[in-house]
Amino acid sequence: MHVFHKLDEVPAKFGPTVVSIGNFDGVHRAHSHVLREIVERARQQGAKAIAVTFEPHPVRILKPDSGLKLITPTREKLRLLEASGLDAVLLLPFGRDLSLMTPRQFAEEILRKQLRAREVHEGYNFHFGHKAAGNVGTLAEFGREMGFEVKVYPEMKLRGEPVSSSHVRRLL
Repeated sequence: MHVFHKLDEVPAKFGPTVVSIGNFDGVHRAHSHVLREIVERARQQGAKAIAVTFEPHPVRILKPDSGLKLITPTREKLRLLEASGLDAVLLLPFGRDLSLMTPRQFAEEILRKQLRAREVHEGYNFHFGHKAAGNVGTLAEFGREMGFEVKVYPEMKLRGEPVSSSHVRRLL
């Protein structure tokens, strides 16, 4: 699995791709389900399966006093992501420039231009862009405009409880 630490490390001819964007903290069952799907869809299309994540976790920059405790250190997260069969992980440095990117800029610059996304797979509660202004509806709209499909996954529950990093943190 390739690990790209900056957007400009992704080779120009890397795509087309099937993408999922998220923090993937804990790489729990819901993450694993989405990752299996993007790997399968990428193989069917002769594309690359790539996860886009952030370092450090955006909450640590945007809300430094939140006391966010990570479930999985970056090295372990990358090991778990690799085990899913991904072709690559883009570990974007999260700082001021990325935090100020509008949802449209993110979709245009990262998904369309750099990754040449064919499909983007996200959970129902996905938000992106400056002040989390974009959601799955926005992403689907951009996808129609920019030539990629968006697959949205409903909330996964296990024994009646949500499968999410936030829930895992509460349990810990």
